[in-house]
Amino acid sequence: MDFRVCVAALATIACAPVVLGQSTDIQNSQTSSWTYDSKNGQISGAANGAKRQAAQEIVALELGEYSSWNKHNLAGVLAVYWNSPDLVSIAGDEPEVHGFQALQSALTTTYADPNTMGTIDLDTLRVQVLSADSACCVASYVVHTAAHVYYCDDTATLRHLPEGWRIVFERANIVTH
Repeated sequence: MDFRVCVAALATIACAPVVLGQSTDIQNSQTSSWTYDSKNGQISGAANGAKRQAAQEIVALELGEYSSWNKHNLAGVLAVYWNSPDLVSIAGDEPEVHGFQALQSALTTTYADPNTMGTIDLDTLRVQVLSADSACCVASYVVHTAAHVYYCDDTATLRHLPEGWRIVFERANIVTH
């Protein structure tokens, strides 16, 4: 199983710069319409009540996932995903991973030695709460391992389930250096 499949699992996440090809100055000069945008570090003033609470919970979930990755804690990384055979994770050019058990197997096989996980540096995290039980998250981050550096843009769909917010679908675009 390729590392890219495993990174897609991280796609809980995130907010890649959504206006690719524009300079950072242009991107930063535009007003964000995201419920949460890490570039300004704030939840939108338009988000109130349940929407604000949902954004806070999703940001905490995503940051917890990154923290777990950096601690080489696969159980913590997997905790953000929907424990269902209907979970879908796509990373780079790798085949789609269907189901929580398949994702768990891929991660535990690839990282039998958790020290090979490296560390994540989060660049951007954006959350858009769509309804009381659905949201999307876009992230841009870099994974540093002893062998490679992976630049990742990740998009995830989250649902609010009885156990809380969970990633139900993710797609990670990965460039290896």
